[in-house]
Amino acid sequence: MPQRKSSIFSSNPEENSHSFQSFLALSNQESTILGCIKEHIFPLIDEGICEILNTRTSNGSPFRVLSVGSGEGQNDINILKALIDNNRRVDGEAIAVMNRVIEPHLGRLDRFCSKAENLYEHFEGRATIDFEWIPTTFQEYTSQKKAHDVTFDLIHFTHSIYYVGVEEALVHCYEKELGKAGVILSIAQAEDDPMLKFARKFPEQRSPSFPRNKDVVSVAIKRGWKYFACPGDSNSLDITTIFDSSSRGGNFLLDFLTNRVQLRQNEGMETVRKILKFWKQQSYVNEDGRRIVDIRDHAVIILKGFDH
Repeated sequence: MPQRKSSIFSSNPEENSHSFQSFLALSNQESTILGCIKEHIFPLIDEGICEILNTRTSNGSPFRVLSVGSGEGQNDINILKALIDNNRRVDGEAIAVMNRVIEPHLGRLDRFCSKAENLYEHFEGRATIDFEWIPTTFQEYTSQKKAHDVTFDLIHFTHSIYYVGVEEALVHCYEKELGKAGVILSIAQAEDDPMLKFARKFPEQRSPSFPRNKDVVSVAIKRGWKYFACPGDSNSLDITTIFDSSSRGGNFLLDFLTNRVQLRQNEGMETVRKILKFWKQQSYVNEDGRRIVDIRDHAVIILKGFDH
């Protein structure tokens, strides 16, 4: 058997970026997360967020956001849009926002910077946003945290909680990054998600023990923090192309689903056959003849300093 290469998530950021872009192109994850944020998450924290916004506006300081593992930034941008498009914001005054972005991969960070330039036109004077770009891992960031650094009103891990020590990261954020009042948001895969089923069936391909939101809930309960668990929404992923070995996009998507670089070139035919059989069993054929898998996200919201 050919020698297997290392995980795309740990050692091959460019390959991972291509694979992730293939996943996004064939799914509606970003729009689904935006819908969940607007319809479920922000209504739950609306009153507290508005209190902070009003306080910030009255004292002339910005609403501060810390985004961890931002990638190319579309989910971060959607969270900013949901925050600023909130109907209960202070009327007639532009909201000032500072967004500190932690992302170790420079290529992804550059692409986020390019997208961020379009935000100023989107908000049309309703908001001013200053970004701080931190090209490092979260672990390196926490080790360099200064005692008198700014604190944040909203911290979010959008499909990035997998890559940090969950309890250590959450305790650090709750105690050292949040101000007296604030919100931590984690969005991750649901327990019954097909990708987690795959990890349990093929542990040599994708670790079945990587963190998810049930681990976030466990930390919140252990620490006595107030939290809400939100069921999230389903995201449809078109996996038709993974069954076509000549499809470049399909091979990238297969790599993403299995957490491997060039799976077809680096695994035996029998292993690839079993993997494809698994994904075929997890999918259904829609009215257009496309093979679809439903991916489900869950969200956990941790509150600090709010009585309601």
